[in-house]
Amino acid sequence: MTKAAVCPIINYTENKSMGRGKKLILLAIILACSAMFFNFQTAKAVEQKTVYFFWGDGCPHCHDEQTFWEKTKGNYPEIDWQSLETWHNDENQARLLQMTREKTGKAFGSVPVTIIGNEVIYGFRNEETTGQQLIKALNNYIGKTDETIGQGEPQENNYPLPLIGAVNIKNLSLPILTIILGTIDGFNPCSMWALLVLITLLINSGNKKKMWLVGWTYIITSALSYFIFLTAWLNTFLAIGYVFAVRLIIGFLAVGVGVYFLRDYLKNRKKDDLTCEVTSDKTKGKIIARLENILRKEKTLGIIVGIALIAFSINLIELLCSAGIPAVYTQILSQNSVPTAGRYLYLLAYDFFYMLDDIVVLLIAGFTWKLFAGNKKYSKYSHLVGGLLLLALGLIMIFSPNLLMAK
Repeated sequence: MTKAAVCPIINYTENKSMGRGKKLILLAIILACSAMFFNFQTAKAVEQKTVYFFWGDGCPHCHDEQTFWEKTKGNYPEIDWQSLETWHNDENQARLLQMTREKTGKAFGSVPVTIIGNEVIYGFRNEETTGQQLIKALNNYIGKTDETIGQGEPQENNYPLPLIGAVNIKNLSLPILTIILGTIDGFNPCSMWALLVLITLLINSGNKKKMWLVGWTYIITSALSYFIFLTAWLNTFLAIGYVFAVRLIIGFLAVGVGVYFLRDYLKNRKKDDLTCEVTSDKTKGKIIARLENILRKEKTLGIIVGIALIAFSINLIELLCSAGIPAVYTQILSQNSVPTAGRYLYLLAYDFFYMLDDIVVLLIAGFTWKLFAGNKKYSKYSHLVGGLLLLALGLIMIFSPNLLMAK
């Protein structure tokens, strides 16, 4: 018979002569055995559940969530906390992509990400918002009453925006970056010349009604195609996540494009304007001939379809000229803790400011019947400003990327 650790058994007989001392000893042993059994059952009942926290070394939002967890972990002894750094660990990055794909059907590589049971929580805004969401998910996960959940006091300078959430007016770095980069990107000579040609042809024709039809068709189609382009960039970065090599590539791309813009400005600073070097004069001649043929059409539908196809094809050709700024912007946007709907609102805002100079040129031409000549000078100086800005952003992405994340 194998020996085992068992509670001693007292051969208790109906011996009335058993003294009071022996009865007390027997009672103590029974109580001890009961306590041992109770503790064993309790230990079995407290089965730990795993929570996965994916973070990046240098990510300010990750640091804020780590601080939050340090204050919270003690209230959840039943949780097995798995802290996984992804920016410098390819295995953890692959695990993040795999787990988010399994839980949501779509891989997500940006951090911070917290997986609590079947719930995936992206980003970390502050303790009053995301913190309470995490607490609620934890309590649901372990079956605990949600007594600790509170809405938190509204913070000064916080204003709610649809889909984006609460925005602190003191922290507008990402919106400002959206406006600046979108506007500078829009003054690229490669994105403007076709519209100027169109307006010139329409002014010469003297048909104001056709001016509005053709102009807005061109602008709307260009905006739509550029938004698709921005979306492709953003989703690429979201899919691959924060990979160290990708950050370096985008950083060096930004530096390279910035140096190119500055060189172009210095080379042509004595000229009235800059010209697009991507589209050759031969190609431009063919496009102008096609525009003239389209404008001769009488049917409105034929004009709309023709101009839309021209606008879409021109934007595809000019992607080589305008890839640098949107690549940098979407990389920055993908690494900031912004809800999915908020990211697309930022893309729409960027797209609007990208098309803003085209809209201004069309409005001036439509109401004054004159071509806005000042756009050429703005285009030239946008290379100076854009070059300096891209150079700075590229160096920051290479050496201190956390500065580009909204705190």
